[in-house]
Amino acid sequence: MIFLLPYFLFLILSSSFGQISDASFFPSVKSINPSVAHMRNHGFVAIDTGQKKVERLHDVPLGGIIGGIKTEVNLKKTTIFRAGKGPGITFEFLFDKESGEKEETIKRASDTRIIANKASSTYYGGIFDLKYIGVSFAKAKYNYLNEFRIGTAPSISAKDVNQEQDYTNVKVGTAIKIKALRIGLFVLNQKSSGDLSYTYYDPSTGNRGTTEEFPISTSAKGYGVGIGLTGSVIRTEASLERMYGNKLNISEDFPDESQKVTPPPASRASVTGELRFKKIALGVRVRNIKGNYTDLEDLISSNLLYGNLEAGDSRLENTFNFGLGINKGFSFSGFYSTSKVTSQEKSPVFNNDLKYEAVTTSRAYGINLSYVY
Repeated sequence: MIFLLPYFLFLILSSSFGQISDASFFPSVKSINPSVAHMRNHGFVAIDTGQKKVERLHDVPLGGIIGGIKTEVNLKKTTIFRAGKGPGITFEFLFDKESGEKEETIKRASDTRIIANKASSTYYGGIFDLKYIGVSFAKAKYNYLNEFRIGTAPSISAKDVNQEQDYTNVKVGTAIKIKALRIGLFVLNQKSSGDLSYTYYDPSTGNRGTTEEFPISTSAKGYGVGIGLTGSVIRTEASLERMYGNKLNISEDFPDESQKVTPPPASRASVTGELRFKKIALGVRVRNIKGNYTDLEDLISSNLLYGNLEAGDSRLENTFNFGLGINKGFSFSGFYSTSKVTSQEKSPVFNNDLKYEAVTTSRAYGINLSYVY
């Protein structure tokens, strides 16, 4: 009866537990290492939907601000996932669509101002696993619109910043079994290209003025390694992923200095544990994320929330999974995830080099329906 509490908790809440050394007990979970695909005992098709809410308090005491700058982000995500089963040549395909809204509230004694931000992302990718080596190819499109408005005519401060960015990610990996022992590793190369547009408004009338476009491109390399043990009822894994060699190319003429900072190296250390009781599976994952390490499916969180994190900033993320009917036929699963990070960041409102404490907390949950064969 030890599973009753998680059962009732997660029924109302498939995030993916990324797997590097072996496939997950949960059929809806995608593989971070493309060479793990052939280790699945079952093929499946799945659809899941989830939501994330993030709150941030940036303790900026300038300009008469009361209580700091408060930020709230609401994200919605839908994912369609298809995977084959091993042990031979295996294919996987994933499509992901996410949208989000961000509001920054600045309260003063005289007024309250709200800065609205909207973002959307689309991801699709595939895995081709030849058992001894796996290759994945993924593309993502990210769109971001920031609308800044302060004041009234004849003294209006207004601007629009719009970003459209296309990402490409290629991974090559391998994974091996030695009885219950599982070892996996992969390397990756990621690039992006796009444009940032900056639209000016007439301060006396508020009418839309000229728009300037600036090209922007990025590149990074990375790797991941994992080791674990898999039995009939229990699976454990420890892994480390790193992104490094980040490069940013953007015009020096772009007026927003916050966009000109090259992302620092980032890493993600994970420990995962899963239990299987016939048709029921329970899982927990703990991650320590340093800097702005992210997957292409989470571009909105990465850009809207964690883009200013430095290499020394870290956050702890805890995720809990529940699955019912995991071996054959229809399978239901759910997840709940939390994280918190405290960092020192510059203010996006005031143009200075001072840094102030920012506390960001997030809660995410979702449900998944799969057909396992």
